[in-house]
Amino acid sequence: MSDNLMSRRKFLLSAGTVAAATGLAGVGLAKVASPADAAAMQPLAWPYPKVEADQPNPETLARKAFEVYMGMDGAGRGCAEATWWPFVNFLSGVTGGDTTWNTLPKDLFRFGAGGVSGWGTICGTLNAAASVINMVVANGTHRTTLTNGIFQYYAETALPTNGAWKSYKNTLGLGTAWTPTTLPLENVPSSTANSPLCHSSLVQWTMTTGGANGGPLQKDRCGKACFDVTRKLTEMLNAYFVALAATPTYSPAAVPLDPAVAACGTCHATYTGAKMACGSCHDNTLTDDHMD
Repeated sequence: MSDNLMSRRKFLLSAGTVAAATGLAGVGLAKVASPADAAAMQPLAWPYPKVEADQPNPETLARKAFEVYMGMDGAGRGCAEATWWPFVNFLSGVTGGDTTWNTLPKDLFRFGAGGVSGWGTICGTLNAAASVINMVVANGTHRTTLTNGIFQYYAETALPTNGAWKSYKNTLGLGTAWTPTTLPLENVPSSTANSPLCHSSLVQWTMTTGGANGGPLQKDRCGKACFDVTRKLTEMLNAYFVALAATPTYSPAAVPLDPAVAACGTCHATYTGAKMACGSCHDNTLTDDHMD
């Protein structure tokens, strides 16, 4: 590293020295909460309805996700915000939601578009889904299991499904009309990502379908992915909380991971941990004899 580059530690130490010397240490870096602010900070887990009649309808939230992604409110907000906001919007109105969910601003997850500001990492739909699970599920083991479930759904399902089109045609099950400003396309080609990554899943989709990245088919694909993941997550959370209310000792079944994870983990677990399918990034025909 160049001597001209200051290390993070040295920078923080020098910044702290300067701030202390001027009597401004901490100003603008952190806000000390007043007693009133502290009382308003509600610890997790935040409320989610446990009675089926009070729970969000999966198709209703999925429609909202598609609309947010397509920018029907006047601004395209990306896949993470599109998946996140329908839950916040609904849960703000449940018991206890006024002091929890209703305190969150819109566009909180706008950063997640394109795999976090276009970096192609975790798909924004999963970024948001994992956050919703973390916000509402108190048990740590259950959080992990449900997160595994929605990640595996995304990785192993041919997306997009035709659910958004069926919803537009009113044949999915909700029974109410839906005519979004931007209509979902019928039977757009799908692909199986075998990965939770934005970059990998879009590469698989473009290679499988021939659709251009950034084109109208790709926008439709990602809008429908928001629809599909939001719908699936709502179904999962609804079922989880109903089961938990009926049986307090309930524990969701473990989600089987791709078999390659366990196979590769016999060697690689000593220095890296992962749950995603190995073959989505690594070529098993490498010539370095590492699989012999």
